Amino acid sequence: MSIAPLVTRGIRAMAAYHVPRPEGVRAKLDANESPHPLPPAAAEALGRELAAVALHRYPEADPVELRAHLAAELGVAPGALSFGNGSDELLALLCAAFGEPRPGKTRATVLYPDPSFVVYRIAALGHGLDPIEVPLDDDMQLDFELVDDAMTGAAPNLAFFALPNNPTGTLWTPERVADLAAKHPGTIVVADEAYIDYGGRTLLGRLPELPNLVVLRTLSKVGMAGLRIGFLVAADAIVREVEKVRPPYNLGALNQRAALWMLRTQGEWLRARAADVVRERARLAAALADVPGVRVFPSEANLILFRVGKAGDGRAGAAWKAMAARGVLVRNFDRPGPLSGCLRVTPGTPEENDLFLAELRLALGA
Repeated sequence: MSIAPLVTRGIRAMAAYHVPRPEGVRAKLDANESPHPLPPAAAEALGRELAAVALHRYPEADPVELRAHLAAELGVAPGALSFGNGSDELLALLCAAFGEPRPGKTRATVLYPDPSFVVYRIAALGHGLDPIEVPLDDDMQLDFELVDDAMTGAAPNLAFFALPNNPTGTLWTPERVADLAAKHPGTIVVADEAYIDYGGRTLLGRLPELPNLVVLRTLSKVGMAGLRIGFLVAADAIVREVEKVRPPYNLGALNQRAALWMLRTQGEWLRARAADVVRERARLAAALADVPGVRVFPSEANLILFRVGKAGDGRAGAAWKAMAARGVLVRNFDRPGPLSGCLRVTPGTPEENDLFLAELRLALGA
């Protein structure tokens, strides 16, 4: 008997998320991580902290201390938070919790801009929801009137907005997203603020007046990618439903303890490293703009999207292969669609960025 008929319809034509890992990497600039490891003394202190974790016991099902610390830092009630194994899991939990079709419909829908974070589509299709993708314009900007019309016509259960956006780096006006939440109270509007430390504008202050608004955060982009800790902030009614489908013990004990220790003792260091990345982003964007045949899109995240040559001419894909062969990894988006001809680079250390620029110029013959 074939298992093919058992596969969830929405994912049958999908390919699994692939992360390339070639040998001999000299600069890993493809995953929107912080390029800065902990200083040796801090790493040793963290090791001592983790040595006290009881690995023979399950982790705390409710990360009480981490919850209290983040709630105080954000100025929200502890009960307004729900935690996930990265923000990716929380996107899936939102689709699981709020996936009931509206009356007269056979399937629920999820709206988001396109191109945007690939997990929006994966989470929707994996939970039997139909995606509604609102295209960005040629400058990677979002037409909010088009979004408004789509939300009015389709009445999606959920709407995801990355602020700033991945993979484009664009920061669409957060207040316009809040306005959409106010105008469409029957849709749960998610402001995905994964890159808030590089863009600096949040909708947390709008939560009390907008019970359908969710603010999504992660620790992955500021130096804790290996811990896989995300959290959302929302009204009690939303958190209560998400908690029903959140797997027990979804945050490991080591992850919880490490995150709490990092936030308590390394907060200033983390903020300083994020500021370093912002400075390097500006330098890198300016240098890229001087490379012949390269168009740079403005970014407020720890990433820079740029187009090589013209869409469909294959130059970007060829440049990616040449750089990867020489140990410099960036993200390749050069395939048919709105990102044809595009590559994305995560600003690294000054030395890594200089290496990337040299290898890109070499690959392009510039």
